[in-house]
Amino acid sequence: QITWISGTVAGFAATFAKQPIQRVKWIQQTAAESRSLTSIAAETYAVHGWRGFFAGSWAAVARNVPHSILVYTIYPHCAQFCTAAEEETFGSRFVAGFGTMVISTVATHPLDTLRVRLSVASQASTLTGAARTIYATEGVAGFYSGFSATLVGAGPRGAIGFAIFETAKPRMADVEVLSSRPALAKFLAGYVAGLVAETVIYPLDTVRRRQQAYPVTHPINRLSIFLALLRIAQSEGILGLFKGIALNLVKNP
Repeated sequence: QITWISGTVAGFAATFAKQPIQRVKWIQQTAAESRSLTSIAAETYAVHGWRGFFAGSWAAVARNVPHSILVYTIYPHCAQFCTAAEEETFGSRFVAGFGTMVISTVATHPLDTLRVRLSVASQASTLTGAARTIYATEGVAGFYSGFSATLVGAGPRGAIGFAIFETAKPRMADVEVLSSRPALAKFLAGYVAGLVAETVIYPLDTVRRRQQAYPVTHPINRLSIFLALLRIAQSEGILGLFKGIALNLVKNP
């Protein structure tokens, strides 16, 4: 019960705190042309006001809360299953994190697609309205746009993130300045783990977000993961695969 409650609270808090950053990041990440963060923010405020920065928030809650609950619930079981010895190792944490993120992502991907569509949309819509539109124009397949890239990226993200976090957490607690500040030690371990994990798989995340942001009939959704990566790199340069990554420094905590 505590796991479910902590997962729910964490999902709500993280979602609303990050949504303005997430929205600006996704608009920059999914645009084929180069757009600065300031121009996106200025346009959002001019057209929609401050509420525009929170577009897609409830869709994000609908996805993030169950996703957080699943992650908090599944990881201990995966870790226990993957641990042969009495103590966990980096390898067992890596495998447990991989399995946790794959299972959680498969279960929540349709909701993830909805939050991306609502976040990058130029016109305001409701969660149910967006769901009806996707189903009417694209069918069930529309909810699974970018699923392959999501699945390929989710495992490594979870594996790297959990492995680094669970390994770094006790070591940071041994640092003198952090020994009396367990919350700060856990915060720093989580920040580093999230930053490293997301940076490693960021090009896959760019493909995933672009495929989710556009209908299934869009050319980007007709390409394999490798060809989509190649197409973006050819037309926008290698840096095109890393659009919006600077905001991860702010968003990850």
